Amino acid sequence: MKQHLSNLDELLQKVRNTHSKNYLNEAIASYRIGAYRAALITTWIAVCVDIIEKIKELSLGDDPIAKRLEERLNGINSNDPASMLSFERDILDMACDELQLISAIEKSHLERLKNDRNVCAHPTFSDDGNQFTPLAELALSYIVQASNYLLIHAPVKGKVVIQRLFDLINEACFPEDSEKAFTVLSSENNLGRARESSVRNLSLILLKRVFRDENGISPELLNRISASLGAIERIAPDIYNEVMENKFGTMLSTATDIQLMRVFPFLITRDVWGNIDDAEKIRIEGLIQSMSVDDLVKYGVTKLTESNYEIKSKLTPVIQELNNSQKYTLFSSYPSKTFKKEAIHLFADSRSFDSAELRGSNILIPIAKHFNDDDFNQLFDGALSNTGSYGHNQILYAGDIGSFFTNLYQESKSCEADYKNLWKGFREKLAARGVDYPSLDKLLITDNIIEKEEEQEEAVIPAL
Repeated sequence: MKQHLSNLDELLQKVRNTHSKNYLNEAIASYRIGAYRAALITTWIAVCVDIIEKIKELSLGDDPIAKRLEERLNGINSNDPASMLSFERDILDMACDELQLISAIEKSHLERLKNDRNVCAHPTFSDDGNQFTPLAELALSYIVQASNYLLIHAPVKGKVVIQRLFDLINEACFPEDSEKAFTVLSSENNLGRARESSVRNLSLILLKRVFRDENGISPELLNRISASLGAIERIAPDIYNEVMENKFGTMLSTATDIQLMRVFPFLITRDVWGNIDDAEKIRIEGLIQSMSVDDLVKYGVTKLTESNYEIKSKLTPVIQELNNSQKYTLFSSYPSKTFKKEAIHLFADSRSFDSAELRGSNILIPIAKHFNDDDFNQLFDGALSNTGSYGHNQILYAGDIGSFFTNLYQESKSCEADYKNLWKGFREKLAARGVDYPSLDKLLITDNIIEKEEEQEEAVIPAL
């Protein structure tokens, strides 16, 4: 019971309008002392007063429909009860159909409140003299519904707030980061106090923008939409799950191949692979095999493989058919630990000094923290055995390759590998070939992996 009372107090504090709050406070007080008829009656009055105040507030903002309704309200004479009753009779229609302050379902619930209020406020003239006595649970439900549906919300039309947020998400200023998107959308001015219908409709519109829109969509916008849906998942998880379970698969089934490609960056941040039917999974897997390298890069397919084994299994044979230039384009766009073996092999197959330096810096260093003993041995053996295009090693003698090995050593210190023995062995093989990298040697000496070589003193010729 304490939890119920606490919830009512919290609801009361969220009510925006002072007049509405006063009536709701009276309704809550009546409920708490067991005067359930009085609670229903004052709850209905709070609803009517709140809608009237919202009409006035919207009218001040030059809303044409609100202005017309305010004129009707102002035209009611205090001695004209018929007009008053007519306005009250239509007030839920105004709130739902004209002002879009409540949904059709919410309207139906508040209609029940109005009907029960009428029964409570008037004698029934029954033969046995019994009057309608609402249950405590009924009175409580009406107080909560009136608050959540209407009283705690700003006077913003449902369609208006959805369109405003959709436009905001399409702006370049909207964050692509999920945490920042949550901060923006969870604000009370946005989805913080939004109705369930608004959250649901915004989710559907965002999905349609991705998988139904025939116009182009940039990777940045895809990221913003995905971040927005991630925020919605945190704000209203039940609504998000409902939409994804009931609508996501259907949208994919009607998407063209170009539209379906947009699922890849979407899947990177949204764990919805399980919501996709087998038929669409087959289409997605077929897309991977037919996509160009540019499209694989654009839609982040390589990144997706880190969290989706089925996608990885389909991309691996595609990568094997690419030439070295295409592999570099793909791996450098998003260096992935999933394809570290392939990346090391590409480095070992460098045919020029430039390609060795670029491949080492751009596709190996970013994923080096994921290397193990086997990976380092593969890399070192490949570097030592490289023959380039003309039988000459293009890795060991590349101009700035010493910086690469130095950076690689720094990364290896955080790996799950026996880095000291690995680097000691590699350094010995380099020395046997007369190759040394001063910056690397300096670190190896500092970490006691190799010993500093003593410099021979030059003979001193005594002065005559």
